[in-house]
Amino acid sequence: MKIDEKFTYTKSVKNADALKVWMCFPSTYGIGMSSLGYLSLFRILDQVDYVHPERIFTNTEKTGISSADVELLCFSMSFELNFIGIFDILKKYNMPFRSSERGEDSPIVLGGGPVLTSNPEPYAPIFDAVTVGEGENLLLEISEILNNSRGLSRQEKLLKLSQLEGVYVPEFYDFEYKENSEITSITKKTPQAPDKIKRIYIENIDNPLCMPIISSKSMFPDTYIIETSRGCPRRCKFCMASYLTLPARYPTCDEILKEIGRGLEYCDKIALLGALITEHPEFDRICNYIIEKRQQKGFEISVSSLRIDRISPNIIKMLVDCGQKNATIAVESGNERLRKFINKNLSDNDIYNGVKVSAQNGLKGLKVYGMIGLPTEEQQDIDDLVSLMKNLKQQNKGFNLSLCISSFVPKAHTPFERCSRQTNKELEKKSNSIKRQLLKSGVDFKPASIKWEYIQGVLSMGDRRLYPILEQVYKYGSTLGSWNRAYKDFGKKFNVPPYDWYILRDKNQDEILPWDLFENI
Repeated sequence: MKIDEKFTYTKSVKNADALKVWMCFPSTYGIGMSSLGYLSLFRILDQVDYVHPERIFTNTEKTGISSADVELLCFSMSFELNFIGIFDILKKYNMPFRSSERGEDSPIVLGGGPVLTSNPEPYAPIFDAVTVGEGENLLLEISEILNNSRGLSRQEKLLKLSQLEGVYVPEFYDFEYKENSEITSITKKTPQAPDKIKRIYIENIDNPLCMPIISSKSMFPDTYIIETSRGCPRRCKFCMASYLTLPARYPTCDEILKEIGRGLEYCDKIALLGALITEHPEFDRICNYIIEKRQQKGFEISVSSLRIDRISPNIIKMLVDCGQKNATIAVESGNERLRKFINKNLSDNDIYNGVKVSAQNGLKGLKVYGMIGLPTEEQQDIDDLVSLMKNLKQQNKGFNLSLCISSFVPKAHTPFERCSRQTNKELEKKSNSIKRQLLKSGVDFKPASIKWEYIQGVLSMGDRRLYPILEQVYKYGSTLGSWNRAYKDFGKKFNVPPYDWYILRDKNQDEILPWDLFENI
């Protein structure tokens, strides 16, 4: 497979003794090469002379650094099930899955990303160390320490790493449990380990992250991605992304405009990335610049999810002029009561007006995200969501509307972290009710897999007792059925609480949670 890659930065000339690093993405080349965060970390290492990094994916072979020479393996986890890709890579290169099984000559295995910042415990035995928070600066510090610690033992290296703010070394902590399976205590095994792990964030992001390598085989081929916002100030109570990246920050408008111009030197597609890009204080100015630039050169623009109450004719005009036919919004619930409760402060009028503006200014359709199973939800909330979608369709004839439904999954560090999830049976009943009521409405209904979201919830709420099950799930083929088989065969053997225990119960305020070792966000 011939791959056309354009580097938008200058690599450094490497020292002869540069630290040899594998930057591993736990999925395919196409998906990994669309990840701005992963590639930005690679660029940071590739621009210093004391680190020699190589990109590794589940479907590619190494080309430079041999597995015998690599000194640091870095994995980023964006989704709970990414552990499958991590096992794929470790297995391919004959490396032990567990930190405890690695010898003095084994590389340090480092984990990072939003999943591990939220709750690393189900995966803790994999990693020698974990970065908690935004790793742009931390990864350089870790590399420098390892580069200067080659004569030291693994234990000594890990002790040095544990002294860095934002670095968690799982083996330095013990968890004890009650007979009812709750955590009794989390204690340090070594006095040098910190009492609490601090989340690291980058205060100044005036200069936006931009695509360092543009690939023709990426999931977003030949596209220059620009981060226009980090975090979200709205703080919906269920949303992990809102709370892990606090406070919300924005690159300067001037720098964003500069990068749009720079990106067009490499390709004809620009993507604006952020949890809520329309929250940028000068987003209208960005739109006007794009419209003006479009008159000089033809190019495409794509954006991540829009906030429906911030949609304006100018924003839609910019998207349509630049080739985007559809956009994505999230309403979560069909009525104001529940939206207000979850801190999704949208009125019905906001939604009706935003869809109307989209339809009247040339957009062909909207993908609408909703959620079922939210705390305090009643049947009336489900019916109101159906009514909302039907009314939107009736008022905007010829406009494509699809409703994408997910089910509530409690996440660490959010206000709903102690809330229970409804049973799969209850959620399937609600999903089927929506499907039945939307028949012949003209609204496309696209439900997510409730059973897979249940597994996601178990992992998001889990602790390190789950880890042996993950290995067995992987050995059994990583299918949905392998989860039940793995627990049936090994749950009692490894004293793993039932999956339902993790996810189908409310947690008391005094119960110790697996992530209580980490400072509150």
